Amino acid sequence: MKKIFCILCHKKTNPLIYTVNYLSSFAENTILIHVDAKSSLEDFQSLAGRNVHFVQNRVRVTWGDYSQIASTLNTLSEALQWNFDYLFLLSGDDLPCQSNQSINDFLHSINKKNLMHFQDARNHYVDPEVRVKYRYPAVCYVRNKSLPEKFKVLAFKLFKGLYITDEFKRHASSITRFYKGTNWFSLNHATVNALMRFVDANPWYCHLYQQSFCGDEVFFHTLLKQLGVEDFYQDNEKLNDALRYIDWKTGPDFPRTLDESDVPNIKRSGCLFTRKIASDIPYDFFARLIGEGAR
Repeated sequence: MKKIFCILCHKKTNPLIYTVNYLSSFAENTILIHVDAKSSLEDFQSLAGRNVHFVQNRVRVTWGDYSQIASTLNTLSEALQWNFDYLFLLSGDDLPCQSNQSINDFLHSINKKNLMHFQDARNHYVDPEVRVKYRYPAVCYVRNKSLPEKFKVLAFKLFKGLYITDEFKRHASSITRFYKGTNWFSLNHATVNALMRFVDANPWYCHLYQQSFCGDEVFFHTLLKQLGVEDFYQDNEKLNDALRYIDWKTGPDFPRTLDESDVPNIKRSGCLFTRKIASDIPYDFFARLIGEGAR
């Protein structure tokens, strides 16, 4: 099965190295890496190879704002230059937790359905429309806020009715319903192609999200539902339908940075990828995830 692994990253880490080296060792796979434009591409050149490529149209990414959507769209657009059956969107903090063959076998078993998680009873509910409706001030995109910055965010929330964007007023009626879910997904070729055709033909949809907050968790989910895509994988017994092992519960950081103690739970989860992984994680951790054959 021809697969393309699209990785969004900003620094060279052990998880990135292990993932690229392992997946690129199979001729059927293509690796396409978007390096944040704030980072030097030279730092990543050691990862280049016959089937490892870098996104040319790079974006300066800021957590939470539209740049996260833009970097993903640029990556998906360039991915369509390759012939693939299935596309995985990953971060530089991800690791595969099943072998390449096991991933192939699973995709065949579900007839290449899309792996995308829409929030449900397994999650704390967040209203997706709120993410898109308002013109969020720059302070909202600061991850570790000072006390004055927290007060500014509180003031915004109190008066957010004054910040409804013109784009939302103009175009929200074109959306049947907004959806939200995990922003890391895996899609078959037909779905990626349909998604990008719509985006290219309807610039208003991107404009709608220009001032959103963490809109990447809404943009793709809403669009695929709007397009009438129905071939989504679902298994309520799994952690999520994107089959990403992510620990949002135990802390102390959220999501939790995983370590050796998590390997048994990861392997039992049935997930295909896991995140987030410490940048200096030893190779033995990765080898335990997918077996010694990773060497």
